[in-house]
Amino acid sequence: MNENVPADIAALEFANEAFYQAFAAADMAAMEAVWADRPNIFCSHPGWAPLTSRDEVMASWRDILGAGKPIPVGCRLPRASPFGETGLVCCFEQFGNQFLVATNLFLRDGGRWRMIHHHAGPLARVPEELAAAERPSKH
Repeated sequence: MNENVPADIAALEFANEAFYQAFAAADMAAMEAVWADRPNIFCSHPGWAPLTSRDEVMASWRDILGAGKPIPVGCRLPRASPFGETGLVCCFEQFGNQFLVATNLFLRDGGRWRMIHHHAGPLARVPEELAAAERPSKH
C-alpha cells in the first residue's frame, strides 16, 4: 500500500481532529467513538502513569471531561503519516498560552482510523515554529 496517498493522510488528519474536537467539547460519547474498541489501547497523560487498557483509558477521559464544560484545547501543526494499517500524528496541544507535544497513533478499523494510543507531554519552551506562527506579519 502506498503510504503517501492523499486520501489516507486526509482521513488520518480528520480522525485526529475528531479527537481534539471531542476533547475541546468535553464530549465523552464522541471521545469513546474516536478510540478503537479493543482491550489493549494506551494513553499517557502528562504527569500520569501509563494507562494500558480501554477501561483505564476511558475512565481517565471520564475524569478529565467529567465537568462537561468546554476545554480550551487545540491541535497545532499536526503532521500525519499513514504506515499501512496504522497511522501516526505528531502535533502540539495548546491550552491558552501553554503547549504540550503529543503523539497520536491510529489503527484502520472497519475502514476508518481509530485511536489506539495518545501521549502528551510538556515542553520546556514554545517551539520556534509555533512562536513564528503567532507573530504578526510585517507587510
